[in-house]
Amino acid sequence: MRSFVVLNRHGPATEGESMDTIARDKMTKTGSVDFYYSGYSINSEKVLMCFFEKGFEFDGHYIDLFKFEQTRPEYLRINPLGLVPTLVINGTQIPESTIINEYVDDLMPSNPLRPEDPLLRAKMRELVQRFQESFYPSMSLLSQFHFVAGELKRRWTDSELEEMIRRKPLRERIERQERALQKGLSEADIANAEHNANTMLDGMDAHLSNGSDWLLGEFSLADIAAAPNVHRFFQLGLEEAVGKRSNVMAWYRRIKERPSFVRTYEYAVQDFS
Repeated sequence: MRSFVVLNRHGPATEGESMDTIARDKMTKTGSVDFYYSGYSINSEKVLMCFFEKGFEFDGHYIDLFKFEQTRPEYLRINPLGLVPTLVINGTQIPESTIINEYVDDLMPSNPLRPEDPLLRAKMRELVQRFQESFYPSMSLLSQFHFVAGELKRRWTDSELEEMIRRKPLRERIERQERALQKGLSEADIANAEHNANTMLDGMDAHLSNGSDWLLGEFSLADIAAAPNVHRFFQLGLEEAVGKRSNVMAWYRRIKERPSFVRTYEYAVQDFS
């Protein structure tokens, strides 16, 4: 078990923190706050960054995706789909990264990560959804091609891999990973993923062309949703794609300096070699 504790947790709260302190106390006195995550998971990194921005306290439980720990019966009782991350509050599971982040922002209203203006908040949700539906799947597939498939083959025999993959609850994920490992991803698969990822970068570059530091002016959950996807280019050695977009590159330099970003990648054990 890995735990994160906010410094000065038991010290006097400042005026701006008092509401959040009350919310945390009510939650933690009645039970537990457990977060199941993987350091390799983009969606886990997205939630960790939100936690560290908000000062949200939790007990972390590392799920090693390369050992297929997400398919073990004890984890499937927590998340029947075998996906990470999952936040469990006093026995109640919250399994989706976007929902987890909004829940934490609701729970701790100071230092808000969503715009107060309803229209801007709607635009934020649009961006987060777009990143989740297009950016994340593209970066996940590129990760599979550039790193995951080779790492799995290095760790497991073909017969062991087949058995492990068959434990996954979602049939589409079984078929996708079997195809990637047995036949390899096609040139069309890679080209489509690269096209979609670059389209996301172009969209971010356009959002930032007005000179704003962040995607919607103020730092928000949209920036947090984008951060691990953009960072994955650098982890995979594909940073040239980001470097071609000057606005995105400047945004990336800024977000890398945020304590929440630094702590996320210190906390999340990275499986990249």
